[in-house]
Amino acid sequence: MESTATSDAEPQSMRSKRLASFCTRGFTFGLLSYLVGYLLVAALFVVGPANVEGPLDVKLKWFGFAFYNAHFIPIAIGSQSYNYISQASDPAVPPIVYYAIPVVSLLATSAVFSARNRLGETVETVVYSGASITVGYAAMAIVGAFTFTLPILGMTAQPDLQKAAAIGAAYPIVLATVTTFAVVFLRR
Repeated sequence: MESTATSDAEPQSMRSKRLASFCTRGFTFGLLSYLVGYLLVAALFVVGPANVEGPLDVKLKWFGFAFYNAHFIPIAIGSQSYNYISQASDPAVPPIVYYAIPVVSLLATSAVFSARNRLGETVETVVYSGASITVGYAAMAIVGAFTFTLPILGMTAQPDLQKAAAIGAAYPIVLATVTTFAVVFLRR
C-alpha cells in the first residue's frame, strides 16, 4: 500500500515539474515576442525611412512610443493623449505596417513555441501556452510603460498605463491562444 502512494506522488511531482518548465518557456517566449516587436519597430527608424532626432536614449524611448502606438495605446502627456502613428500627417511608413508588427511578432513566436512544446492534452497545451505567453508579454508591456518616459515641457510623456496593461494582455491572450490551437490542431 505504501509503495502505491509513493508511485502516485512521483508522477504528480513529475507532472508539476513538466508544467512549470512548460510555463517558464512560454513566459520566455512572451518576453521574446515583445522584444522582437520592439526591435522591428526600431528597425523602421534605424534602417527604414522613419526618422527620430536626438540622443540614443531619447530615440529608444520614441521607438517605444511607436511600439505602444502600434498596439493602439496612446502616449499620455499631462491630460492629453496622442497616437503618433494614427495622427501623423505624412508618415514615412504606412500605419498598417506599424499595426501589423505586434500581431506578426506574437503569431510567429507563438507558432514556434507551440510547434516545439506540447503537454499531454490539446486543451491543456492551448490554455497553458496562451496563458504563459500572455504573462510574459503583459509583464514586458507594463515594465515598458514605466520605462518609456520622457520629460516634455515640464510634464512626463509615457504610454497610458492602464491601456498598456489591458492591451498588453489582450493581444497575446487572443493571438497566442488562437495560434497555439491552430498549430496543435494541424500537427495532430
